Amino acid sequence: MRRALLRFALIIMTLLNSACAAGIYQAIAPEGDENNLKARFDENIALFEPRFEQNALVNTQLMYLCEAYSRTKRFTRLNACLDRMEERYNAGEKTYFNIDLFDYVAVLRTRALIDLGDYAGAVSYSEGYLGKRKADMSRMFMVQQLAYSGLAKALSGDRQGAEATIAEMESVYLGYPFSMIQPERNEGEARIFMALKQYDKAYEVMQRSSAFAEFAKSVAQAAMGSPGWFVILELPTQYMRARAAYLSGRLEEAKQGYDALLTNERTRDNGEILWQLLFDRGRIAEVEGKGEVALRFYMQSVEVVEQQRRSISTETSKIGFVGNKQALYQSLIALLIRRGQPAKAFEYVERAKSRALVDLLAERQNLLPKDQPNVTQALGQLASLEQRSAYIHAGGTESARLRSAMASAVGELRQKAPELASLVTVEAPDTASIQAHLGPDETLLEYYGLGDELYAFTATRESVTAKMLDGAGLEAEVRAFREALGNVEGEAWKPLARKLHARLVEPVADALARPKLILVAHGALHYLPFNALFDGKDYLLDKVTLQQLPSASVMEFLASRKPATAKDMLLLGNPDLGDVAMDLPGAEAEARAIKGIWPNSVMLMRKAATRGALAKAGQLFRIIHVAAHGEFVSDQPLKSRLLLSPEGADNGQLTAGDLYGLRLNADLVTLSACETGMGKVLSGDDVVGLTRGFLYAGANSIVASLWPVSDDETKYLMTSFYKNLKSMPKARALRQAQLETRKKYPHPFYWSAFQLTGLGR
Repeated sequence: MRRALLRFALIIMTLLNSACAAGIYQAIAPEGDENNLKARFDENIALFEPRFEQNALVNTQLMYLCEAYSRTKRFTRLNACLDRMEERYNAGEKTYFNIDLFDYVAVLRTRALIDLGDYAGAVSYSEGYLGKRKADMSRMFMVQQLAYSGLAKALSGDRQGAEATIAEMESVYLGYPFSMIQPERNEGEARIFMALKQYDKAYEVMQRSSAFAEFAKSVAQAAMGSPGWFVILELPTQYMRARAAYLSGRLEEAKQGYDALLTNERTRDNGEILWQLLFDRGRIAEVEGKGEVALRFYMQSVEVVEQQRRSISTETSKIGFVGNKQALYQSLIALLIRRGQPAKAFEYVERAKSRALVDLLAERQNLLPKDQPNVTQALGQLASLEQRSAYIHAGGTESARLRSAMASAVGELRQKAPELASLVTVEAPDTASIQAHLGPDETLLEYYGLGDELYAFTATRESVTAKMLDGAGLEAEVRAFREALGNVEGEAWKPLARKLHARLVEPVADALARPKLILVAHGALHYLPFNALFDGKDYLLDKVTLQQLPSASVMEFLASRKPATAKDMLLLGNPDLGDVAMDLPGAEAEARAIKGIWPNSVMLMRKAATRGALAKAGQLFRIIHVAAHGEFVSDQPLKSRLLLSPEGADNGQLTAGDLYGLRLNADLVTLSACETGMGKVLSGDDVVGLTRGFLYAGANSIVASLWPVSDDETKYLMTSFYKNLKSMPKARALRQAQLETRKKYPHPFYWSAFQLTGLGR
């Protein structure tokens, strides 16, 4: 699109005397065009967004609004804007200066998928679109779409496909009069080469120049009387040249290029470039031995990333967006550890994990209290101020005034509704506040890693320490251990359990000095039954009481909840799925045995075990026990589900995605079903699955399984657990039940599948 805008300006100047071109341009240019050319995206958002809400924008105006959302990474709004463009396109608004607007929409959708880390989705969408439209596309959009398709292939590991796409880009004729597209192709090819780690080729591509493009740009700038007109065109090219120099080892050249960009005030408006520029500049400073300078650049880069991330509304998108920037967090964390700042490094570990659950807990949606109009008013005021602050550049009187007003609004909300304020005003986690939530008998052990690097953080009320562990081949070892556990007749699991214990636990033996251990896993460790790790004599189960958390920051939210006290327990079991083969008589027997232990519980079996019953009764019960089939959907984790009884038009499937609209008030949810603790680890590490969904829905803790366990063993463990729960905290009750089950069923397959996530007290 930026090349098209430049061509538009050149047409004007060809027809008009250059001395009066700027004035004529101001008179006839489309609304928002100048803001777009000068990269004033927030101004276009402020200009067009009010009319978008009124559905009063034509596609020419929507184009500039969508471009602004795309460049500033407001992904939720971008999707809505592109949907509106498609609607108007289908209604007849199809072109802009002979440019097909659907091609433009397709490019922005592909770019957004890449920004969010969905490379497979980007390839599928782009290739499908090119297959249908290539013969009719303009060269500009064809080059852009090919560039994004090739980049997505490279980022997903498809080297052959990426190189084939580069060859296809080279085959597109870009001689006169298409010379203005050559810089676009150069940048696109350089990005692909960088993703393929072919840095010298990227540098070579960025040394190309188009004499016609440079001439046209200089003429246009002279006619308009300002060198800032085509900053959106210049900045990406300048950045790509500097980055190609950096990646190919030309550090001094790269440093000069980056520093020149950082002195350009327009660079601060370009979120696509800024975080990467700051990150690379930090890495150069680290190579130069300037650790303090490197830290400053890294921290600034993280702030840019997280500011962009606030605009993403879905959990998977939040994770993906931060996930493809994990190298930034890793560099910062590693440097902080080397400089002897483990507490600060721990804070960034929490931020690196995406904190997606914390962000979702903090969403305002569905939190407005209908019976407290004064609180609703305070929330509305805060939301309005935050929205306005997005349009004001940092610094200056207006920015300072808005920050002061927002602080006052937060203070007012804290006075009127402290619990609600803690949800809607999430800030970066503070190590001291996390430590304050730990009991004197508790240790937090949090893992973080990327590639072969693995760090273990140990936190108590008094201290935080960090150690570097060996992460090479860890995922393969975890997978082999789980597979070996599946053979209940063999002992192939023992050496693997011993090896994982030596790798993960022995280097942080101090974490076992206190009786309660809170684990925050990372990557493949989410699927590791830590209780079954073995030192040659004892299991970890013998040494400590274990509980899991998706992130340490979650403790603040869970601790503030007040579970229901009206009724003890809701038991849902053996739902009627209309297929005898799917019946679970063992699950029903399990539920009846538990009711014998908790006689005041309410039991809903067969056709009564519905999703509607859970939704209606969920806020009344302190404990909810579900004995049903569970399914983990690896490629679409939010579709992982519990299979409950159909009811009318309701098919009875309770998905992980559904849980984000459910409201519970339970201190404990037990999922006695197959694979209910499984979730997909995405690139930002957070696990998306049923366990996290129930935490979000309002449960303080969840007991769920990592693999399917047969009826008899599960019934034995669960009845033992609920007997213990009469007199013990949850985590201790589960540990005792596992110890008792081990006596009868010694193989760890039978007793180590279940784990508790959330509050164990």
